[in-house]
Amino acid sequence: MYRKIFTPSEQNSSIPFTIPQEWYGRPIEIIAFPVGAAELPQQVSVEQSRRKKREELLDKYLIDLSGFKFNRDEANDYGL
Repeated sequence: MYRKIFTPSEQNSSIPFTIPQEWYGRPIEIIAFPVGAAELPQQVSVEQSRRKKREELLDKYLIDLSGFKFNRDEANDYGL
């Protein structure tokens, strides 16, 4: 894999792109997309909205277990 990050200075500017010599004569794929912090807040907001929606959905099924104590003898009593 070969990665190069650059910042274009003008619209429709040509970008010099060099590839390793061992790739000569082989098909290659070049993908260009913007990188940076601009994408992170949107992703975080999507995650936060999904989490909030899930919590709102599940809140009605909460059970208060603050006074619960597991009793092994009661759990193993099969009434025989």
